[in-house]
Amino acid sequence: MSLPNKNPSFPNRFFYTVGGLGLLPWAPGTWGSLGALVTWFLLPPLSPILSAGLIGTLFAGGVASASMAVRETGDPDPSMVVIDEFVGQFISLSFVHHDIIQGLETFILFRILDIFKPGPIRKLEAWPGGWGIMADDALAGFFAGLLVSLVTIVMPLLLSH
Repeated sequence: MSLPNKNPSFPNRFFYTVGGLGLLPWAPGTWGSLGALVTWFLLPPLSPILSAGLIGTLFAGGVASASMAVRETGDPDPSMVVIDEFVGQFISLSFVHHDIIQGLETFILFRILDIFKPGPIRKLEAWPGGWGIMADDALAGFFAGLLVSLVTIVMPLLLSH
C-alpha cells in the first residue's frame, strides 16, 4: 500500500505505521496491537513511572504523527495509522502482570473494544485529527487493562469460596 502523497515524510510514516505494520494488507490494527504485545513481552517489566512516561510520549507523538497522516492522505482515519493500536494495547498491558497469558487476555479484549467501540470509546473517535485517532484507542486500552486486572483479582476470590 502506498500513500497518495508523492512525498510522504518517511520518519513520520515509519512512526505512524509502527515500522510498517500498518502497511500489511489484512487487519493493520491487529498487527499494530500485536506489535505492542511482542514489544511488551520482549521488554523487561517496566516500573509504573517508566511505563507512564513511555505511554505518554508515544501518545503525544501519536497525536502529532496521526494528524500529519490525516493531512498527507486526506483520510480522516487512515487504516495504515496503527500507532493508536500500539499505544492502546500498551496501555492495557500496563495494568497486568508481565506474563503471556494476561498479555493475550488484554490483547483479545483490547481488539474487541477497539473494533466495536462501545459507549464513550466511540465518542472519543469523533474528536478531530490525531486526537480522535489516538483517544479512542487509549480509552479502549484503559478499559481492557482495567477489566483484565479486575478479573485477575476477583476470580481467585470467587473460586476460593
